[in-house]
Amino acid sequence: MNKVITFLLAYLLVGTVYPGQRLADIQPGFPCDGIPQVEKSMGSVELATQDTNGISKYTGTQGGVEATVVYHCDQGRLTEQEIIFMITTQSMAYQIANEQRKELAKNLGAPIHDGLNLGVWRKMIFGILGANLDYLTSVVVWGRAKEDVMLLVRETEDKLWVITISQGSSKIEYILNS
Repeated sequence: MNKVITFLLAYLLVGTVYPGQRLADIQPGFPCDGIPQVEKSMGSVELATQDTNGISKYTGTQGGVEATVVYHCDQGRLTEQEIIFMITTQSMAYQIANEQRKELAKNLGAPIHDGLNLGVWRKMIFGILGANLDYLTSVVVWGRAKEDVMLLVRETEDKLWVITISQGSSKIEYILNS
C-alpha cells in the first residue's frame, strides 16, 4: 500500500510519462485493482475495463507519443503489459522506436540484443546462420526472462507500423531466432 501511495505522489509531481515509467512502476505481479489509479495519475483515459479474460486498455502518452496500454491480468495480478504505438510510416516508426529504446536503456541498462542498431558484421553472421533478419533487426530485448522488457517494430497487413513494448510476454520467438 505504501508503494502505491509513493507512486501516486511521484506521478502528481511528474507531468510526463517517460518510456520506462510504466514498466518500472507496474510490473508483473502488480495488483490489477491498483492499475486504474496509477493510469489515471499518468493522465491516461480508460478504453476498456477489465473483461472476463482479465484484459484492460488505456490510452495515454509514453515518452511524448500517444500509445495504447494493454494489461493482462490473472487472478487479480498483472501477468503482462503491452505499450502499443500505431505509426503510419516506416521511417517514423523506427525513429520513435529508437527514441523509446534510448530512454528505456537509461532506466534498464544495455539490452542483450539491440536489433535496431545491429552492426553489419552481426547481420551477416546471423544471415549466414539462417536467422530471420527481418525479425532480428526489428527487436530489442533486455533479457530472456518473462518479466524482462522487449521492444518490437513490425508492419501490419494494413500497411501500418506497430511498435510494441512489452513486459511479461514470451521471448520464445526471439530465443528461436537468436
